[in-house]
Amino acid sequence: MNDAVRERNILLVTSVAHFLAHFGLLIFPSLVLSIQQDWNLPFDRALALGFWMYLLFGLGALPTGVLTDLWRRPQLMIVICLAGMAACSLWAGLTRTASQLTCALGGLGLFASIYHPAGMGLISTGVKRRGWALGVNGVAGNLGEVLAPVAAGLLAVVLGWRSVYLVLAVPSAAMAVLALRLRADGLPAPAAREAEPVRGRRRTVLVFSLLCVAMVCGGIAYRGQTLVLPKWFQEQGGALVAAVEGWTWLPRAGGSVVAATALTSLAYLVGALGQVVGGRLSDRHDLRRVYFGFQACALPLLVLMGQTSGPALLLAAMAYSFFAFGMQPAENSLVAALTPPRLRSTGYGLKFVLVFGMGSLAVKLVGDWERAGGLATAFPRLALFIVGLLASVIVLTLFTRREAIRNRN
Repeated sequence: MNDAVRERNILLVTSVAHFLAHFGLLIFPSLVLSIQQDWNLPFDRALALGFWMYLLFGLGALPTGVLTDLWRRPQLMIVICLAGMAACSLWAGLTRTASQLTCALGGLGLFASIYHPAGMGLISTGVKRRGWALGVNGVAGNLGEVLAPVAAGLLAVVLGWRSVYLVLAVPSAAMAVLALRLRADGLPAPAAREAEPVRGRRRTVLVFSLLCVAMVCGGIAYRGQTLVLPKWFQEQGGALVAAVEGWTWLPRAGGSVVAATALTSLAYLVGALGQVVGGRLSDRHDLRRVYFGFQACALPLLVLMGQTSGPALLLAAMAYSFFAFGMQPAENSLVAALTPPRLRSTGYGLKFVLVFGMGSLAVKLVGDWERAGGLATAFPRLALFIVGLLASVIVLTLFTRREAIRNRN
């Protein structure tokens, strides 16, 4: 198998798996509105049903990353990821109690946690144009996030929220079968060395730790806005929500859910363009500058989202999504640049433990903020975490000011 075909197959399988992993996790915030009505739960209680899903999605990344590096079969780990997601999605679609749904969603998060360390480890060692490939892969994940809110909202209103999970089980199972055909022939040896941009093991650990602090802050801010945005659009969408409701045949309550989730999807769609731009910039420029620049632009837009309504809210959300999602290729490239190939999946596993594991705290934080002062208070508080991220990147840059940190594959 020649290199071009091998790289194309790697990117195809990992991108579809990335789409399904993000779709599976991002449908829940949109379904909270329907679950809340179906089971007559307060918003914070319905939101809490997804806590273990997000926590295990993060915590499971590190052990699966270590296992991937030890087993050296990332493509088979992706098969396990997809098959497990299919089984847990089916379980979630058949639940009848809150405790059953909590367990099913927890399993979904655990199996989905396999994807990032296995999939991104496979891309970063098996594809030459790392930044571009991570950008394309990021677009696939972003499209999962784009389609999740509107697809979940529409299916939940028409067929019930359980149908969304039953539908998710089908492509996950089918893709698991297709992923079995992915061959790892010709992949770089795990022990292959790559020039380290930071000299000295201790300095490398220190710099990577600073990056971890930044990623924790970013993870909380990211997860928080995904939980808030659908309901915020429902409350503050104004004429936009009314206009979208007018295009549907649904009752007013159902129409507002679909309208809010459709506007969320539209905002996230712009993030796909950000991924492409961020990927290209990550291959051409210093990764620290790209990462810092995108996050600095996202900061005021996140604050603005909490102070606007109607069309202005949509424009602010779209601009925020461009920068918030566009920074991801730079962040993922930084992880790759600061870890040797033989520990690449472990490095990504550690990243996603922090980003999604600690990011799961946003479920509790957003619930507490909404109960105490309304959703508007969430936006400036989430923005403070981006301030922490920017401060960490500044310190990281000062420690590595004499080194160039760029993509090398």
